[in-house]
Amino acid sequence: MTFIDIVLLAASNLWRRKMRTILTVLGVIIGTACIVIMVALGLGNLEQFNQSIMQSTDLTRIEISPMGSGENAKLTDAKLNQIRAIPGVKNASGLMSIPSYIVMGKYKADTYIYAVDPQTMDFKFMEGNVFSDSPNVELIVGANARQYFQDPNASGGMMGGVMMAGGYAVAVADDGEYQEPAGPDVDWVGMNVKYYPGSGYLIENPDPSTPDQPAPKEYRGKITGILKQSDSQESYNIYMSIPAANMLIRENRKLMDQAGIKEGQYSQGYVNAVDVDAVEDILKAVKEMGFQAYSPTEWITQMQEEQARQQSQLIAIGLISLLVSAIGIANTMLASILERAREIGVMKVIGLSIRKINLMFLVEAAMIGLIGGLIGLGVSYIFGAAANFGGSEISFLGMYFQNGVQLSIPWWLSLGAIAIAVGVGIVSGIYPAWKATKMSPLEAIRSSS
Repeated sequence: MTFIDIVLLAASNLWRRKMRTILTVLGVIIGTACIVIMVALGLGNLEQFNQSIMQSTDLTRIEISPMGSGENAKLTDAKLNQIRAIPGVKNASGLMSIPSYIVMGKYKADTYIYAVDPQTMDFKFMEGNVFSDSPNVELIVGANARQYFQDPNASGGMMGGVMMAGGYAVAVADDGEYQEPAGPDVDWVGMNVKYYPGSGYLIENPDPSTPDQPAPKEYRGKITGILKQSDSQESYNIYMSIPAANMLIRENRKLMDQAGIKEGQYSQGYVNAVDVDAVEDILKAVKEMGFQAYSPTEWITQMQEEQARQQSQLIAIGLISLLVSAIGIANTMLASILERAREIGVMKVIGLSIRKINLMFLVEAAMIGLIGGLIGLGVSYIFGAAANFGGSEISFLGMYFQNGVQLSIPWWLSLGAIAIAVGVGIVSGIYPAWKATKMSPLEAIRSSS
């Protein structure tokens, strides 16, 4: 008897017991579909997570800030030079936060200006360009920071279908939903402004009881660019160059001293690594210098560990389903042996080897696993196609999906699921096959008569 004959005989035996075979295969279908869907859920969640990270996070950037109040804890140009010397550092820059008052025609903004080195920032412009590296007052305005410019003489309410809030326009969609304020309707790039370092309230409302209060100088400047609208902090900030900030500090020394702002001293800093692999060593070196340091890779690592834990739980759920189906296969095969005792005895009497009898039962078990695995995989694809319709964010089985539940079924998962299903069938059939080979031919024929 050839292997092909054994396969055909095994298929014939399964076909003769159609209902029992269908019920057993159904268990394998459920187990296979369950493990594929569970793993695909985890992979889909991981893909969404990775996509959101790549879209919103610069993984090579490290944020640093002083820790403590001593001289050694201050972030200065000298400390930045030490940081730039750390292996793997591409560039580093401090950040100054300067209270500022900006007048643009009838619109005024009382806010903070952040002085930075644009080489360390990942600026993405809606229009315009970066400021020059000069002491001139040139500003980059984040798309969401435009709302800070208000007309103090305007009132709130609706004007011509546009809502006025605090003197600036707030776009209202046709369905009445709120949209992010876009600020005054002006040509922003190239717009000339008057700039004053210090609090706008004190400039507009000087305290007569403090005549010695230093008054800020007035500077003429312009807006060179508008950053794209996003959820990042950059979209809500206004920036100028560090040389311009140092010039303001020197020319308004007394005022800046009162605010605790000094030339060459920074409240925060940014470090860019040459690649992601260098981030961990740079973080360690910066912390050893006495600074606080943070990189998105730290929480990304934590999130990836959480993803791995969730994936393990999902796989465990699927394996439990396969275990149940394995018990069903073993039960079916054992019942089949009892029913086919006479058949087994006759095969032994006519000289069929124990190895081939053993192989026949293993092939039957493997076929149950293969059929159930293929159908279960098909069910998984159908379920995945139905689930991958997008939609709003959702939490499912402890996982967060940004764009609705998504299933990702790569080729290796499909092949692996079928291999596991066949393997479960074979393992489940080992004991029944061994049981069949141990039956005495005469006793098997006598017990069936």
